Amino acid sequence: MKKLLLLTIILSSCLTEKKSVKQLALIQNKFPIKESVEIREVVTYDTIKSVDTLIKDSIINNEVIRFVYLPGKTITKTIKKDSVIRLENTAKLFVLESKLKTSNEALIVANGKLKTLRTILYIMFVLSVVLVMLKKLIW
Repeated sequence: MKKLLLLTIILSSCLTEKKSVKQLALIQNKFPIKESVEIREVVTYDTIKSVDTLIKDSIINNEVIRFVYLPGKTITKTIKKDSVIRLENTAKLFVLESKLKTSNEALIVANGKLKTLRTILYIMFVLSVVLVMLKKLIW
């Protein structure tokens, strides 16, 4: 009888596939995964300089005309776009925020105790100084 009862409890506690999918969907609705896309641009400049001067002579109307082509620059600009997809785990963020909240509360309590201790020490110091002054006056 005990074994049958134990077996019934064990089998009733097992999750079916549909039940587990529903529970995961509930968890995902409570803590959705946030997705953010960041687009970065990387710009590189390639500069090519020409060092040769080109001289060209032409005859126009029985005159010799010399054309001098000065060196120029060729600038090539390359833009590469890169996108980064970031997935944020909101469940982990929720846990970390709750831990931060508890640690901040503990810090506030510790600061209150420290303030109380400082006040007590200050009062004890003032009383000891007063006692020393009274002893000097009495002697």
